[in-house]
Amino acid sequence: MLFLIALVYTCAAAVFTGVLLTKIEREAKFTRETQLPLILSQTRNAVKAERLASLVRAIYLARDRRLERQILLQIQALAQGFPFDAGERVVSGSKSVANLAKEIAAARQQARDSAGQNTTAFTFEERATAAYSEAIKIIDEMGKELSGDAALAADKLAQEIEAGAASTRYTVLLTLVMPGFFCVVLLLLARRHLAKPILSAIGNLKKISENSQTIPVQTRPVLSELAMIGDAVLSYGETASELRRKNVVLQALAEEDPLTGLANRRTFETFLHAALANTARIGGTAVLLIDLDHFKSINDRYGHQVGDQCLQSLALLLLSLDRLPNSLAARYGGEEFVIVYNADNEAQALLDAAFVCRRIEAMRIPLEGDHSMTMTASIGVSFTSRSDGSEMNDLISRADKALYLAKSGGRNRAVADHSVQAQGHVSRREGKSAG
Repeated sequence: MLFLIALVYTCAAAVFTGVLLTKIEREAKFTRETQLPLILSQTRNAVKAERLASLVRAIYLARDRRLERQILLQIQALAQGFPFDAGERVVSGSKSVANLAKEIAAARQQARDSAGQNTTAFTFEERATAAYSEAIKIIDEMGKELSGDAALAADKLAQEIEAGAASTRYTVLLTLVMPGFFCVVLLLLARRHLAKPILSAIGNLKKISENSQTIPVQTRPVLSELAMIGDAVLSYGETASELRRKNVVLQALAEEDPLTGLANRRTFETFLHAALANTARIGGTAVLLIDLDHFKSINDRYGHQVGDQCLQSLALLLLSLDRLPNSLAARYGGEEFVIVYNADNEAQALLDAAFVCRRIEAMRIPLEGDHSMTMTASIGVSFTSRSDGSEMNDLISRADKALYLAKSGGRNRAVADHSVQAQGHVSRREGKSAG
């Protein structure tokens, strides 16, 4: 009788286990053939989006016509490489980025064609900067959509794996409730070949949810289905980690200037808008628009690498200015930088700008050997008090006009947009300026 019960129980358990494992196999096959390729496809598309952002940044920073053409061809080829299953917004966004890259190249070419006409060239540079900002914004939205799609697919995969693992665990525990030596043997075998891989997969799922590193199994499970589940969990962990890293990179590209590490123009405008909206600020808000003098001559004489070093040195200097309260330094575009901070009045802002001029003139940029060079900058100053109620665009426009006056008045000086201009003049030392 006991033998018959054991036989019936064994047969029932075998049939039930076979049905469950067949279900797991079907789900694992579906995961391998459908869900994992989808996650990997989204990862590849995220990498393409990051590459597209790098190329857009490269064409924006490029100043050589031939190099711009080469980068533009790469952008167009990469934009056409997004598959239709990546989503309509991603595909259309990549095409929009390619068109904006053309706009950047066209604006730069028009600026070169109109060399000598300062106002026109600056307008073309504004077009290039606006197209660059829009392209980075579109790429950021593409990255968020790709990350969301991959995360949704990965979460669904995790739920299916966890459900399958739970069903297997309960089935194994039920099957192993047998008396005597046979139960002990089954328990030991199940612990080694069933429970350990399942618990490892569950542990890895918890680590993924906690943003921790997954741990590969030491011994590959005998059952191919469990091995496939473990591999799927590890693959999901690697994909999730990669997507998090891509999101960090895309976020940095959206907020920081890649060459100098300063805030980019979009971040500056957000900060300035918040500063103007702060009714509790003391004094007012000042904007210092800084433009390196004769920067094109530096690039032509010493090369773009030295030019980049000049921009990076100026960025470090602006970050070290601790006398400006509640300040933000940003790269406005090309060789233009901007500082926004709280100032008592316009006269104080002009004195601060004159101090920045002197600090820039005192810098030494190392060259090959023991040689070094200096550079100067012109600064346009605008100020608004809390009672003025000036808008952001008006404040920037006034600083830009003051910068034009500083340039036309001899450079290496600070000029305000009102009548206190003369206090900010900084004399030029013969032979010390790189411009």
